[in-house]
Amino acid sequence: MKACYIDESGHCGKRFNPDQPVEVLAGVLTDFYGLFKTQKEQDGIIKQLNDLKIPVSELKASQMYRGRGSWHGIDYKKRYEVIEQILEWSADRKCNFIISPIDSGKYFERKENGCMVSKQLHFPYEAGAFNTVLAVQRLNVGSKSNKGKTVMVFDEQSDHDNRFLDLLNQDLSFTDGYTGYVHKPKAKKNPPRFEEIVDVPFFSKSHLSKAIQLADLAAFVVNKYLLLTVYGQDQKFDGEFDLITKWYEIIGARRITHTHVNPKAVDDLTGFYHEIRPDGWSHKKWML
Repeated sequence: MKACYIDESGHCGKRFNPDQPVEVLAGVLTDFYGLFKTQKEQDGIIKQLNDLKIPVSELKASQMYRGRGSWHGIDYKKRYEVIEQILEWSADRKCNFIISPIDSGKYFERKENGCMVSKQLHFPYEAGAFNTVLAVQRLNVGSKSNKGKTVMVFDEQSDHDNRFLDLLNQDLSFTDGYTGYVHKPKAKKNPPRFEEIVDVPFFSKSHLSKAIQLADLAAFVVNKYLLLTVYGQDQKFDGEFDLITKWYEIIGARRITHTHVNPKAVDDLTGFYHEIRPDGWSHKKWML
């Protein structure tokens, strides 16, 4: 049995915001049997930080990176060392990342032009969140090494949670091209379309879930990398691009196969995801 914990970075809300041109959803996929050890070790990291007089209760990426909140006054070298330590530790724990960046401008442009998919996936966040569910289904269906279904746990998003649950209760035949599902009209019983997902997704506050905090860090790093490359954001300090790129490469080395996140466009849904990616970025190529 597996668990996938999801968080986002660059949330633009319900309309285009030029200050948040890309919204990144990141999922951390881990085996349930190793989950408790992972959580215990992450608690150990927090305890080490507290012993160093860094009074943190959760690993919030933006605060760590910018030296805010509990990280205020902590030397930047120490903060960046902690970020890198956590990312390398996640690789050692064999966590896998599912990364879905959504170009907000492209999304809203298609919605305004009457795109049917965006009428079902109402906002960039929901498009990215649905992408992670689709990727998990596609990754695990038919896998010989898959020993159980996957529990999906999202960071709470009050403006989107109920609508996202409603989406998963509707007719999902529009996902068949993406997932490869084949409905057999003459069969007595067809399997559920999302048979690899346990029931419905769950929602949790980030400070209550250690793995969501790791997803938050991955989403933050990917978002920052795309802002510095695709969207031309200036470095805040000398060497920032090299630093972010190093962390981005660590995440990339543990990402799931690109064909599960961005399968070949054969229908409206898969085509939609290809169309709303940041310019020049691909899950397969990864580096820009």
